[in-house]
Amino acid sequence: MHRLFAVLGFSSILLSALGSCSDHPFGPDESNPDTSDTDIKNPDAGITDLNPDISNPPEQTPDSEDRRTSQTDRPAETAESAETAETADEDDTEGELAAEPEEQKGCPYEMAMVSGSHCTNVTQTCKEYVESPIDNPFARCRVFEEPTECKGDRVDMRFCIDILETAGHDGLPLADKSWNQAKSICESLGKRLCSEREWLFACEGEEALPYPYGYVRNPDICNFDKTDGLVTKQGKLADHRMQADANPECVSPFGVQNMVGNIDEWVVLDSPYYSARNNNRKMQSGLKGGWWGPMRSRCRPTTYDHDESYRALQTGVRCCKDAD
Repeated sequence: MHRLFAVLGFSSILLSALGSCSDHPFGPDESNPDTSDTDIKNPDAGITDLNPDISNPPEQTPDSEDRRTSQTDRPAETAESAETAETADEDDTEGELAAEPEEQKGCPYEMAMVSGSHCTNVTQTCKEYVESPIDNPFARCRVFEEPTECKGDRVDMRFCIDILETAGHDGLPLADKSWNQAKSICESLGKRLCSEREWLFACEGEEALPYPYGYVRNPDICNFDKTDGLVTKQGKLADHRMQADANPECVSPFGVQNMVGNIDEWVVLDSPYYSARNNNRKMQSGLKGGWWGPMRSRCRPTTYDHDESYRALQTGVRCCKDAD
């Protein structure tokens, strides 16, 4: 009986957090939700899958060395360290400083440079599911076919994105944040919320990987697919966040950590979403990456139908910035 109540409690949590889930603005193939044939030039947000897949009830995020300091609490460069930097290369030609690593040019040190060619229309086909896609249209995919097929134009992109999720003093990703709050936090740091397309490219890279780390689902390296202890005795979602710098192998081609699992991350939708269940209200808020539960937890899906004031334990923050 206790197990039954736990299951019912988790179901109610999922329903309360549930939005419309899709590969928005790239509507998924209805016959196979894990065959994404997506075209940015035709942002069809019309497919609004009500997802008991748990695509956005409390969701996840994955995305390296020791980065225990939060992005809002990193130590400033000291005068001594600055002086050391100035004198370190005195023996170099004309005493010039060593060149900054190419990947860091144009971005603050806590951010990764995302630069390359993004495919606007891809096909990703799942060849092995975790559960039956017949019973669950949002079934998780265990293995995708390789490689992803690029069927559309490529668009050059260049911007900066936080390497880690924005964290508090305890090192855990900020939680229970609305889209409006996330936007204000990023702006207070001299940054901005990522666009949907920016977040996607930072996650999947030029090869359009289904998961940031490849084609095979791996909950051993990312914080997702947790099924035990998801609901407290009070019937609320249990907090299973991990440190923002945990899971160093849960990393994207651009070196961005925990982009799937851990905490859902707010983005600005590339195409406004008009919510049928909210009097056709226009929304620009979307969630990417999922959280620690058994979600799809991959790069393409976006959860929407949660407005700019919605917040829950599983909703957090990651920021972007224009590259210099």
